[in-house]
Amino acid sequence: MTPKEFELLAILARNAERVVTHRQILTAVWGPAHTEDLQYLRVFVGQLRQKLNAGPDEPELIQTEAGIGYRLVSRGE
Repeated sequence: MTPKEFELLAILARNAERVVTHRQILTAVWGPAHTEDLQYLRVFVGQLRQKLNAGPDEPELIQTEAGIGYRLVSRGE
């Protein structure tokens, strides 16, 4: 996992089960100059999802909240 992927996962983990907006994530991980750079976020979320994927039958840990941001969810046992 790259340092930026770790920072992204950390902010999602600190806010587990809650939506974190694109702006909040971009500011925390890349800084205030990048609050509109959604492509950074999409790429890194995609990479992180690949690394966290447990298998085809498992739900995604990182859910997209369209137009708002992302949410880290727990895998229900």
